[in-house]
Amino acid sequence: MGNSSSICADRNVITNFDENGTPVYPTANNSQSPSSYSRGKERELGCYTKRNSNSNNNNSHERESQSCCSSRVCKNHTTTTTTTLEYELSNFAKLTTRITTQSAAEVDTSPHTDTETHRDRDSNPGNIALATDLELPKGLPLSLSSRHHWNQLQSSLHALHHQQQQQQQQLRSYSSTSETNLEDKMSKPDSKLDKYAQRDRLGLWGTGDNEVVGSLSGFTRLLDKRYSKGLAFTHEERQQLGIHGMLPYVVREPSEQVEHCRALLARLDQDLDKYMYLISLSERNERLFYNVLSSDIGYMMPLVYTPTVGLACQRYSLIHQNAKGMFISIKDKGHIYDVLKNWPETDVRAIVVTDGERILGLGDLGANGMGIPVGKLSLYTALAGIKPSQCLPITLDVGTNTESILEDPLYIGLRERRATGDLYDEFIDEFMHACVRRFGQNCLIQFEDFANANAFRLLSKYRDSFCTFNDDIQGTASVAVAGLLASLKIKKTQLKDNTLLFLGAGEAALGIANLCLMAMKVEGLTEEEAKARIWMVDSRGVITRDRPKGGLTEHKLHFAQLHEPIDTLAEAVRKVRPNVLIGAAAQGGAFNQEILELMADINETPIIFALSNPTSKAECTAEEAYTYTKGRCIFASGSPFAPVTYNNKKFYPGQGNNSYIFPGVALGVLCAGMLNIPEQVFLVAAERLAELVSKDDLAKGSLYPPLSSIVSCSMAIAERIVEYAYKNGLATVRPEPVNKLAFIKAQMYDLDYPRSVPATYKM
Repeated sequence: MGNSSSICADRNVITNFDENGTPVYPTANNSQSPSSYSRGKERELGCYTKRNSNSNNNNSHERESQSCCSSRVCKNHTTTTTTTLEYELSNFAKLTTRITTQSAAEVDTSPHTDTETHRDRDSNPGNIALATDLELPKGLPLSLSSRHHWNQLQSSLHALHHQQQQQQQQLRSYSSTSETNLEDKMSKPDSKLDKYAQRDRLGLWGTGDNEVVGSLSGFTRLLDKRYSKGLAFTHEERQQLGIHGMLPYVVREPSEQVEHCRALLARLDQDLDKYMYLISLSERNERLFYNVLSSDIGYMMPLVYTPTVGLACQRYSLIHQNAKGMFISIKDKGHIYDVLKNWPETDVRAIVVTDGERILGLGDLGANGMGIPVGKLSLYTALAGIKPSQCLPITLDVGTNTESILEDPLYIGLRERRATGDLYDEFIDEFMHACVRRFGQNCLIQFEDFANANAFRLLSKYRDSFCTFNDDIQGTASVAVAGLLASLKIKKTQLKDNTLLFLGAGEAALGIANLCLMAMKVEGLTEEEAKARIWMVDSRGVITRDRPKGGLTEHKLHFAQLHEPIDTLAEAVRKVRPNVLIGAAAQGGAFNQEILELMADINETPIIFALSNPTSKAECTAEEAYTYTKGRCIFASGSPFAPVTYNNKKFYPGQGNNSYIFPGVALGVLCAGMLNIPEQVFLVAAERLAELVSKDDLAKGSLYPPLSSIVSCSMAIAERIVEYAYKNGLATVRPEPVNKLAFIKAQMYDLDYPRSVPATYKM
């Protein structure tokens, strides 16, 4: 267990060694009483040590002297003994302890001293000073001179062992508390730990499928949606994978599978039923689902996105069957990174996130809004070839203020009022940083259907430091400006030559207005000249400075006019005399007969955009627009409308759907490895989309390319964005590809089934 030596020897030196020079520590077999060991050592050294302390000044020092005495202990001296103990704990950790004892002269007849000695013994059983640090503590006036003292030493060792166990438990508790505090600080924007937390991904990953062939069993390939082929597995593949007999005999071609799915869809009468079938198919056979969408994108897109997705969101709790995406609630605050780690894919490139507060024009749907990010990302893959395994739909469940939803017994979300203020902001901030920490700085985060106030604020806060954009603001603006630029080909004018009147001053309207302002400045106007051509009407009338009715937010004031108050839309049309009327207020029927006829009276070729979704919220229908303007208007809408015949002329109204923009923007951003997305990107995308509108499209009355060509549009927009990124130093992918379009195509999702068994070769 240890060794004992006089203080005149090195107190850290072990003096018991075996014949091989290995230190020997006392055990039950070789231990001797410390007092007898001390006496034997003193006889060997023939000396003792006297310690005198001098503390008359701030620098204390010790004086050591050696004297030879005929007796073991001299009456006039004090013997100090240091025992170094080293032993193993139950967990095999070695513990080293030094024990210091002091003994005064054994002969002391003073009653006072005897009384003090007994008092010391009562107050400190064992009378032993234990030292576990580097400094040797002062001892107590009693030597280890008997079996009694030896027993006291053992008791003290037990006490020391117990004390150190408690200290270790406290350290473990402190460590656990520190980890908890670290997780709590993850939500604080000013937390240095958050900024420098270990990241799971730095830089770009390749665009391969990351598949480890040997890790996939036959049953995985049969049942996992990512690898399943359904009846398209060949007989050879079935036998080699060990799934022969698990499928019927027939082997179908992918085209036959698509025809089968189309036949099943045709049997369903309700669009919501078709939506549910398609979502179910996406969970069984991923590639077949996207082949079905691609077979007729014009027919399929309204089934998986607007307008059907609006109805799906309203009934999402009722129709919810399979887990899609991630739900992160306000209750997860402080642990969002841990929640994200539960997602089975580590290579995530694109996230679409919503808090469900403003789903389309339907209002606050809470967790039922998950249909929007799911639908958006299905179009990322179908229209831009972004791999589905690299897409992650997320709903941030912070509660809902819609009473009917809170009272719905089937509601799948958090039954609480919406979180607001600092709690909400900290939650969003933690989410953004957790996404970057888990998936990398290049991970695209698209905000979708946030309320107006939060949407503008969050975009402004994160756009420069994260790879993010808001489709409701920027995507809608880009597709609307593309339509305007295309319409001006018919009128043979520039945007700066027109006056624009907006119904609505929310995310979509303000986003379009800002991008129009940018486009007019490119055409040569100053900012003030451009603003003078942009007028906006909200629920309180035309936005003017010092409007008596108030309601002027910072974003609205940006376009406030110096004009007397105008209360109604009809009055605004009469006084402003716009060339372009844009509806983005989700007020169904707001462009009534009076408004449309006024626009036709003012303009030979009025431009009417009814952009609100879903169809029930559109400001007017295509038929109303063509009828009340006598077939002279240029019309576009946010929701699809059937062709309209007026005066024996057939018009094909263009759908100004964001789907023309956001898939191509996302594809270009990801292929270039951009770390943030400047506003200029959306003007570049709008200009490129307008260029793709042919003369035949314009002749039919359509301001956008046909939906059947939307994949080609996405690639063209992506190519232009990649060029912009390299030209302006925003791309991180190196080296710069010479043929950018070929490079983009190489990164896209392959709709063809891959081999299910590895290729072989001769050795």
